[in-house]
Amino acid sequence: YFEPLWLIEIPNNPDKHRIHDQIFIDGTYTAAGCLLIASTSDHVLCWHWCKHETTHAYTQLLSKLAAPLCVVLDGGQGAQAAIKKLWPSTLIQRCLIHAQRVVRRYVTSRPRTEAGREIYNLALELTSRETVQQARKWAVDLHKYGLKHHDFLNEKTPLPPEINRTGKRYEFTHRRVRSAYNSLTNLHKKGHLFTYLTPPKQAIDKESWASNTNSLEGGINSQLKFIARCHRGRGGERQRKMLEWWLYNKTPLPDDPHKIARQQNWGKDQLAKVHVLTHTENHTNHETGRPALYDNAIPTEYNHSVGIRKGTIR
Repeated sequence: YFEPLWLIEIPNNPDKHRIHDQIFIDGTYTAAGCLLIASTSDHVLCWHWCKHETTHAYTQLLSKLAAPLCVVLDGGQGAQAAIKKLWPSTLIQRCLIHAQRVVRRYVTSRPRTEAGREIYNLALELTSRETVQQARKWAVDLHKYGLKHHDFLNEKTPLPPEINRTGKRYEFTHRRVRSAYNSLTNLHKKGHLFTYLTPPKQAIDKESWASNTNSLEGGINSQLKFIARCHRGRGGERQRKMLEWWLYNKTPLPDDPHKIARQQNWGKDQLAKVHVLTHTENHTNHETGRPALYDNAIPTEYNHSVGIRKGTIR
């Protein structure tokens, strides 16, 4: 009785003419696949299912929206490439908490060297910058760090020939500390660290600009994972439908689900389309010359096929 209800299409059509100050994008992985979500600090805007967080997947997600003033993201390369392609004038704010996590992944939370401890402390200070002056001081401290530890970061170790498989004669001795320093330097040069402190003039609510994706990860992604965990016996397309209904209820102006179901004849129209499509796709004869879409054995009657005469299945 409830089978057709799973075929009801959940609306996923945001307002393409609405320009937001800031939107937050991120991906979360479930048993049904990777779910990309775009949201504001209060509402879900749209979503897109994919296999991985690629440029193409983020392009499909962001193409549903008008270009915002700023996008806050966790640092995925696919997301940045999609933004550069679709919205070249949109500002980017890197989630500062994720920037801290990158540094901690390189040097751990208890670095053994002085240079490691200093770069980790600089990363921890990122989230406490509240004014432009404080941000400038942090940038000066990062520059002084590079001058102070220049020789340490550029120290190299010769590679023995027996273990050198890349053709390089040397490698950086303290490459993890160097990678942590470069991660912060690259973000600062691109201007992705303190965008939230200098909103453009056309921004409506300049005081509420955020520097992290907590509203998306804590308020939306965590709830989706909780729902999936509570219904972990449900997977595939039905898990997608379940999560999409929750997302739809978090959009700015969700319609009554009862009304949506009634407009689609409680899924019976979609069920009828499935039966018609299956019958049409599987129809074959000698006039068309194409094989059936769904087969489970080699036909016993004569079939004009070179592959069958050779005894192989194509």
